Amino acid sequence: MEIRPSFLLGFVFACGSSVAPVSVVCQIAAQPVPDWTLSRIVTIGSVDDDVYGLSTVQQVLTDSNHVYVLLAQDAKIRVFGRNGEFVRDLGNRGQGPGEMTRPAWLGRYESRLWVADFDQKRFTLFDVTTGDAETISYRVSLPSTYYFPVMVPRAILGDGRLVGYPTVSARFTSGGFVSDRPIIVSNVDGSRPDTLALLSIADRNVEVKAGLPSGGGIHVMHPLPDTDLLGFAPDGSSAVLVRRRAWSGSGAAEFDVVRIDADGDTTLRRTVDYEPRSVPRGFFADDVKRLVELPGVVDRRALNRALHEFYEQRRYFPPVTSVTVGSDGTIWLAGPEDSGERKWLVLDRSGSAIGRVRLPASSVVESANETEAWVVEKDALDIPYVVRYDIVP
Repeated sequence: MEIRPSFLLGFVFACGSSVAPVSVVCQIAAQPVPDWTLSRIVTIGSVDDDVYGLSTVQQVLTDSNHVYVLLAQDAKIRVFGRNGEFVRDLGNRGQGPGEMTRPAWLGRYESRLWVADFDQKRFTLFDVTTGDAETISYRVSLPSTYYFPVMVPRAILGDGRLVGYPTVSARFTSGGFVSDRPIIVSNVDGSRPDTLALLSIADRNVEVKAGLPSGGGIHVMHPLPDTDLLGFAPDGSSAVLVRRRAWSGSGAAEFDVVRIDADGDTTLRRTVDYEPRSVPRGFFADDVKRLVELPGVVDRRALNRALHEFYEQRRYFPPVTSVTVGSDGTIWLAGPEDSGERKWLVLDRSGSAIGRVRLPASSVVESANETEAWVVEKDALDIPYVVRYDIVP
């Protein structure tokens, strides 16, 4: 598969000084950014092979020798060579050493891989060569509060400290009691917790009561969320925060990209101007229909009106739907779906826009740098494949 180069509306940076300080704050103005050509090199996956067939792909990580595919359904890491040949499996489902129940995130700490287990609240570190595993319990807790009942693990930084975040009840976000989620960094033993970043979750969901029995209600998440996004560099050297806001119809259409190092210092801040795209008429019809037809609804017309009022307050798509931090510090930002495609804007380490790639809307760039992108794709049967593309600027 090749995507031919062309020029599309993109972004360029204008800074007030030619010498960038440690924390850089610049503005991105609309300007053509070249499309990159993608050439398919390796495809990993199969419909009927037990070894090469992939279940639910949670995350993909790569290095100079291997491709690591975190399979959430199987609770294991499947290791392949860079040409697609199977090497070994790491981990399994269970609660013992080297076992996982709900693996959520994957990263690298020095020469080992780590997996954050959401349910068991721990990290498992794997030696890629021997398969030996070490388990680290996540012991961080916040002061007692109704809002944040449980802390869960998220990442291991390059200096060995742990990152986690608190779960939060839908009742407290929809009620307006909680508007930000703290991302907490701490020592391995849980000591010296500190805030790495605050993620806005103000519009995470709303409680709809119209058309339901007295005292009843349903918590509804908007299908076009514009809450903050967070991604970590594969080696834990930094985190990238995207503060996105769907355009309201007036004022500047923009979002912020912030890079935070392991010490919590902001090393990069960019404000990105973008061209808003309006939500087409009838876009929310399927979501409304699914909820209106739930059992227990006493007035479907009233619920229909309330849901449309909630959904249609978002008249424009959010500017970014996903963020991936490349192994070379590049930042890959996915835009909204458009006619079955999704455009990914690529920023280099300094935050300059250097290219754009177009992929099917269901595809996700999982691991990348300026020369290659490893993408999870799905076929017509919803079967996942891990595909390596070489990039030709």
